[in-house]
Amino acid sequence: MNLGLRSILTTVAICGFFMTTTVIGRAQTVGQGSCIGACKGEVVGILVGIGAGGAALGIGVYYAVHHSHTLTGCAGTSASGLQLQSQSDRKTYVLVGEIAGIKPGERVSVSGKKEKGSGIPQQFLVEKLTRDYGACPASS
Repeated sequence: MNLGLRSILTTVAICGFFMTTTVIGRAQTVGQGSCIGACKGEVVGILVGIGAGGAALGIGVYYAVHHSHTLTGCAGTSASGLQLQSQSDRKTYVLVGEIAGIKPGERVSVSGKKEKGSGIPQQFLVEKLTRDYGACPASS
C-alpha cells in the first residue's frame, strides 16, 4: 500500500479514537429532569462513537493488510521458466501459478502476490491474467 493511503487511514483512526474519548464538560444541576451521571442519550452516543471508531479501524487494517498486487510488463522465457519484466519497478519476476494464458513476447497485466524469499529473480504468484496488451514494443 502506498504511503499516502496509509497515512490517511492512520489519521482517520486517530481522529476516530479522540472523538470517542473526548469528555465534554458542562455544569450539572440537581433537580427535576436532570441526569446524575450519564443520561441515556449520552450512553447511546458514546456507544455509537466507539462502534464507528472500531469500524473505521477495522476497515483501515483490512485495506492495509489485504491488498493484491498488479504487475504490467513484457513476458519472456528464461532458464527458470516464464518471467515478466515489470514496467513499474523495473524488476524481473519469475511467474508461477495461473500462467497458461501468458505468451512470451506479449505485454500483459497480471494480478497476484509477490512471493517472499531471497530468490533472484523474485517469484510472482499469478492469480489472474488481467489484460493482454498484445506484442511487446521492439527494444531499441
